[in-house]
Amino acid sequence: MITEPIQLKLRPFSQTDFGRLISWVSTPETLGQWCAAFFRYPLDEDQLQRYLDSASQPNVRTIFTALAPSGEAVGHIEVSMIWPHLSSRLSRIIVAPGRRGEGVGGAMVARAAAFSFETHHVARIDLGVAAENAVAIACYRRQGFDHVGTWPQAIRMGRQTIDVCWMTLIRTDWARSLAADAASG
Repeated sequence: MITEPIQLKLRPFSQTDFGRLISWVSTPETLGQWCAAFFRYPLDEDQLQRYLDSASQPNVRTIFTALAPSGEAVGHIEVSMIWPHLSSRLSRIIVAPGRRGEGVGGAMVARAAAFSFETHHVARIDLGVAAENAVAIACYRRQGFDHVGTWPQAIRMGRQTIDVCWMTLIRTDWARSLAADAASG
């Protein structure tokens, strides 16, 4: 069942978000969990500017800041196109440190999935998560994602390797879940 326990709005990520995101990613461990080896520690504005610039190419990636109804920034998420009209990927998902455990992650994933299915008309959405990140895996399962495989030693970070759990949400399953939610609500 796909749920959005709290209402969030996704707005385009911008330079005004740099300082906040840098403060959320304040340790090498947090950086690694958030983006694996995509950025280097310490995260800085130059890296984020290159990241933001990469989103200017149509249909490559769309980067969002998640906003609570109060307007407070509570998270960050990216939707990347893998194969147009076939699949997209959710990545670089992080919840503001003070808002973890409140359902923000699930709401962000639900909003980003809806954006991807409705805007890009893809058949599936994929995501990869560190296999030891049980909290994130449970969150993604609640949003309808299924575990489809594990890539052993998929990412090298320094001298350490990380196994990645690959998860997928199929459009027909998403649509069926929305219809069931509408019928029961």
